[in-house]
Amino acid sequence: MNTKNPLFLTLLLASSSLLLLGGCNGSSSSKKDSDTATISGSVYAAPVSGAQVSIKTAGGETVAGPVQSDSGGNYSIEIDKNRLSGALIVESAGGSFSDEATDLSVNAGSLTTHVPAGALSSGTTVSLTPGTTIIARLITAHRKTPQQAEEAFRNAFGYTPDSSVIPSASGGEEVRLRAGLRAAAFSQLNMDLSMTAEQQFELLAAIADDLADGTADGSNDDGTPVKIGSTGEQLPTDLRNRFARAMTGFFTSANNETGLTADQLGALPEGNLALTDKYKIERMPMMGPMKGKSVCTLTITNRSDATLATGLTISQMPVMHMAMHSHSTPVGGCTEQADSPGTYQCAVYYLMASRMNGTSSGYWDLKLDVGGEEIHFYPAVMMVMGGDTVKVDLLSQNDNIAGMGSGPEKRKYFLFKDGISGTTGNHTFNLFIATKESMMSYPAVSVGTVLKNEMGMDWTVNTMSIEVSTDQTNWIAASDNGGGRWSATGITGLTDGTQGTLYVRLTVNGEQKTDDGMAPDGTADNAEFKITPGGSSMSMGM
Repeated sequence: MNTKNPLFLTLLLASSSLLLLGGCNGSSSSKKDSDTATISGSVYAAPVSGAQVSIKTAGGETVAGPVQSDSGGNYSIEIDKNRLSGALIVESAGGSFSDEATDLSVNAGSLTTHVPAGALSSGTTVSLTPGTTIIARLITAHRKTPQQAEEAFRNAFGYTPDSSVIPSASGGEEVRLRAGLRAAAFSQLNMDLSMTAEQQFELLAAIADDLADGTADGSNDDGTPVKIGSTGEQLPTDLRNRFARAMTGFFTSANNETGLTADQLGALPEGNLALTDKYKIERMPMMGPMKGKSVCTLTITNRSDATLATGLTISQMPVMHMAMHSHSTPVGGCTEQADSPGTYQCAVYYLMASRMNGTSSGYWDLKLDVGGEEIHFYPAVMMVMGGDTVKVDLLSQNDNIAGMGSGPEKRKYFLFKDGISGTTGNHTFNLFIATKESMMSYPAVSVGTVLKNEMGMDWTVNTMSIEVSTDQTNWIAASDNGGGRWSATGITGLTDGTQGTLYVRLTVNGEQKTDDGMAPDGTADNAEFKITPGGSSMSMGM
């Protein structure tokens, strides 16, 4: 063997290299790629710049990182694939961000996301947000299962955080913008509670501690108040209501740059407890609010001594916020119950549902003035179940109001079913009647009501008649009970438990109102109600 021949040595080395490569499963760099997974995402209160992002086991062992988030809050981190079979915590520490509600530059606290065993793979997105941080603390500090933690969060805030979505404050897909808006709502909530921007991370921990017993009520499971970190302040007992207020508050503020419309906010938590400086207000719907008549009971106590607050004047100002405009709806007022002082029954007559077949049309903001103090509730108003009619509209022939466009529009009258009572052969049908003055004014109508025409001039309802019939031949005159409430008694032709038809004829100041705003022509001129007497409260519009 001529080992001194340079050509021979070159060929020998090349051959040896090929043999060595053939005996390996790829190069060292490709082996590294096959053994690790790349995880990326965002650290987001607003985008957190300069945060140190690590991945830890449930026991606290660091298995990847730290890496630093960029100016947009984004990060990318490599983790050994062998670590993906167990539950993991993606955690950030430090960094800074511009607080959404205050516009202040803030040093960030820790944000976390719990990732269930086997949920990560290369290319997975994991964002760290206020919502995921609350859920992660419920799992790690309070030993909740991921399902229990998500359920407690959803009951409190109306949604489930999705860590696979990278939030955005402006630009991007709707789901990203909504995630950004929800993160901003926690900043707004923090500001509403008069806390410094840095303290919102303590607020997130306190919220998780509150939800550990499954209820957002400001108390631990032993009844002691939940304190907000170093502030020593108690977490408010009306957290659900306050978050909805913070969400809508930021949405309508100048700081909101998402471009989302009111129908894109998603579900708001329907908190039925609200606190003012003086009062504790507990709202109990008689059933879920629906299009048409909706009744609720308010129990009001004085916060100073926990006594029932009696003799209050309560006004309701509901507004439906939609994509292109907002409008109000008729109200029936609030009355203190004679047999239950401090308890007030209130009626709202909703013109439309806010959610239909899972799709949002916007959201209802029910503002109340309670003894001079303002509160808000955010009822999710649904469509009516069943085939009974809850509302019929009739139009004027010559009575106009100022229109939204270039000219006037025909005045519309809204006839709401207010309930039906009695038995077969002798029923009483109650109606509530209102009209539209403007998008924000829907007054009840009875004799003596003063309205405005298209020129803004006052005119008075001097005469008004409501007539009810089951056959459009024999008519029963309804009695004017004032405040838009009318009742027709002695109705025959309806059978308990069976759906029938009631026709209602409306005449105001000598002019009959019709379905199309034209002179009566004998075809569907009257309001037509499908009615099932003796049915459930749902069919009665309650």
